[in-house]
Amino acid sequence: MTDKITLTFKDVLAAKERLAPYLTATPLRNYPSLDKIIGNHIQAFVKHENHLPTNSFKYRNGLSAVTALSAEQRMHGVVAATLGNHGQGVALAGTLLGIPTKICVPIGNNPEKNEAIRNFGATLIEKGKDYDEAVEVAKSLRDQGMTMIHSVNNLDVIAGAATLTLELLEQQPDIDALVLGIGGGTHAVGAIAVIQAMNPNIKIYGVQAEGAPANHDAWHAKKPIPGTKTDTFADGVRTRNIYEMTFQPLQDGLTDFITVNDAQIAEAVRLYLQHTHNLVEGAAAIGLAGLIKLKDILAGKKVGIVLTGSNIDKETLKKVLNDEF
Repeated sequence: MTDKITLTFKDVLAAKERLAPYLTATPLRNYPSLDKIIGNHIQAFVKHENHLPTNSFKYRNGLSAVTALSAEQRMHGVVAATLGNHGQGVALAGTLLGIPTKICVPIGNNPEKNEAIRNFGATLIEKGKDYDEAVEVAKSLRDQGMTMIHSVNNLDVIAGAATLTLELLEQQPDIDALVLGIGGGTHAVGAIAVIQAMNPNIKIYGVQAEGAPANHDAWHAKKPIPGTKTDTFADGVRTRNIYEMTFQPLQDGLTDFITVNDAQIAEAVRLYLQHTHNLVEGAAAIGLAGLIKLKDILAGKKVGIVLTGSNIDKETLKKVLNDEF
């Protein structure tokens, strides 16, 4: 593992400038009825990344990485591995800039997300048993001259993710804390870089799915401990690895790191639907689930949470609404 990520606030500002022609700031909204459910006089400010063109914050990540490529790299094309949202972001970015794009997914990946990737203009490759094996397939395509855009271990990807926190602080400068869902950690690490530059007094709490706790367990152990299970319906955070470019920044920048179970995540999806009338995927509800769990610690605070995406498939949504998790 590297000792420290090289991401700087200057990198974040550069990413913001590259992204400006392709997206506008997403809404930040407070819902009094949701605040009442959370309790303890907390004001929750929801950042609606689900309003981006691919319905996910990972559009920022892919677009940031693709726009940073040289002319020669663009000519040879890009490749990425995904379970859905990262691939959609890279696919659309490639289409917008006229860059050939191949996206690798594991066999049996969600068919709705596969179709979305194809619709955004990428060639889909289905190979491997899980995300981590799909990454190895993507790496093999670098031999064809393609540039791999890893969903986590890529400085420009993380810089793109950081732009959402930059927007959030511009919209609500007096935030006391952020409660952020974590899979690979790009969103949280980007937030850490922005907070350190703009207001180091803001606390950042990480939340991971109990069924896929690799980063959480490594954070508490203070050393890399690759996970062995990925048992959660929240497929956007279903990874068993920790990552070189996010491990140490998470160690240094998080105030605390907790887990929530699938029942708590599903309840957060339902609460979002009821109080914001926005569709929410499991991974996008983890921040809210974590805030509810942390409500005693954060009593009376203004807290930012991020609705990171709305790409939930029909069958999973049925199970959530039927309280099957």
